[in-house]
Amino acid sequence: MTSELVIDGLQVSVQSPVSQKAGTLLVNDVSLSVAPGEFVALVGSSGSGKTLTALSCLGLLPKGLGVTGGSVTIGDLEITTASERELNSARGGRLGMLFQQPKRMFNPNRTIGEHLQEPLRLHQGVRGLRARAKALDLLDEVGLHDPLKSSKAYPHQLSGGMAQRAMTALALAGQPEMLLADEPTSALDKGLETQILQLLNRERHERGLGILYITHDIRTVADYADRVLVMGAGSILEEGRVEEVLRRPESSYTRELLDAALLAPKSRRRPLPAEGPVLALEGVGKRFGRKRKGERPALEDVSLSLGRGEVLGVLGQSGSGKSTLAKTIVGLEAPSTGVISRHLEAGQPHRRTAVQLVFQEPHHAFDPRMTLGTSLHAPLISHRHLTPEQRVEQIQTAMNEVELDPVLLDRHPGQCSGGQLQRATIARALLLEPEVLICDEATSALDAVTQRRILDLLLNLQRSRGLSVIMVSHDMDVIRYMCDRVAVLLDGQVIEVAATGDFFTAPQHPHSQALVSASIPCRALGAWDAAQSRSSFLNVGHNAPPPERFDSSPR
Repeated sequence: MTSELVIDGLQVSVQSPVSQKAGTLLVNDVSLSVAPGEFVALVGSSGSGKTLTALSCLGLLPKGLGVTGGSVTIGDLEITTASERELNSARGGRLGMLFQQPKRMFNPNRTIGEHLQEPLRLHQGVRGLRARAKALDLLDEVGLHDPLKSSKAYPHQLSGGMAQRAMTALALAGQPEMLLADEPTSALDKGLETQILQLLNRERHERGLGILYITHDIRTVADYADRVLVMGAGSILEEGRVEEVLRRPESSYTRELLDAALLAPKSRRRPLPAEGPVLALEGVGKRFGRKRKGERPALEDVSLSLGRGEVLGVLGQSGSGKSTLAKTIVGLEAPSTGVISRHLEAGQPHRRTAVQLVFQEPHHAFDPRMTLGTSLHAPLISHRHLTPEQRVEQIQTAMNEVELDPVLLDRHPGQCSGGQLQRATIARALLLEPEVLICDEATSALDAVTQRRILDLLLNLQRSRGLSVIMVSHDMDVIRYMCDRVAVLLDGQVIEVAATGDFFTAPQHPHSQALVSASIPCRALGAWDAAQSRSSFLNVGHNAPPPERFDSSPR
């Protein structure tokens, strides 16, 4: 029998001061409910309190934070006063959780199959061969093409999208009554996102699974959610049926979220460069481990060129080889076959730092024990011609370029928001004055508003510095907004290269056609007339500094 999740007057406060004063309210008087079989969307930007609300339902708030008011119940269980034994019984059983950053949640010493067998044993009483078979079924349901191989893999051997699908399988393994899904499809392409949402939708219709779906992008769930609650600054600002909120948003904050979700493509900024390429790949391949019969390499016969001053999009689904390609170009992986040529500007010496990478997960890009200032100093230490004062000045300049308050240099990564950290990773890459910047899913984990600001920042930097940029992404809107040309990867091979406008108008390869078709906006979001409020937000990116520049408050 399934039970209703009820949150009534929830308050979450800082209890032991770290970077904020004790007593600071982070979640204030939040009330919501999710009935069995209901799909409720909790929408808001980064730092709005969405994740803290979900973690309160599991008794898993970060150290230093605590519930200081209100209640959270599922059926007859009061979460806020439950014992650890009662909570352990509910977690993964009555309450399932889909985390946003799966690789941080998996035990790196256990295989995916071992992870899945634990909830099957604890909550379903399934063991041995039956548990292994059920684990493979779950991995197949969430769209992993080779469930057996994935079950034997360790978390670090999966791509971000594959890890997210494995986390979805793990969340459903205990057949929970209620599922808390925290940005579960942000790392997935549109096709896989739809597959996961359809799976969750089927679970709620067939067995009454209640779903509290946390997202920054209302497009994700507009066709599935029964109700939408908009959260900002720790409070619920607006709620209602999906159609009502989309057609008649009451708050300016909701309108801003809707505008950011409709990322309009950029008009052509300039003709494609006629000069020779700054970077060229010829027949590049990459294989991990020994060659096995029937097993595809991660990359196979990739030939691409990047023009000077061009923005090239590398588009592909999870597991297509995008991140491997980015790491191979920058030199973190050695190609198994083929040649990568760099054509630097005339008179420039050959520099290993000519190509820099902006990583997908900014929290993983910094040592958590070091302040941002120390992390940004590290790449400059080898530049012996710079005095300590010059290094400080160079770092300050880079922080200004990415529109970050220099006060953040004294903070540790855990005290910064995702948007602030992503800007800091860009600043660190710029310190070495690269000619080529590779952005590997650099905005996939950011809310829609912050994503827009980061993309505009990258375009401004590309113009002011004359950078050549490779945008690696599964997000069709990001590719359309940013890029001059598009290269499509499938199973490690380039299947199509075209100008961005031509690609979205008339894709040639069947896989490309399927990707473009899947990127058509959802039916419900079509109700939102973006033209009415476009002038209030979309023009801000070019005419005024984004608010985050002056936001020195921690996450």
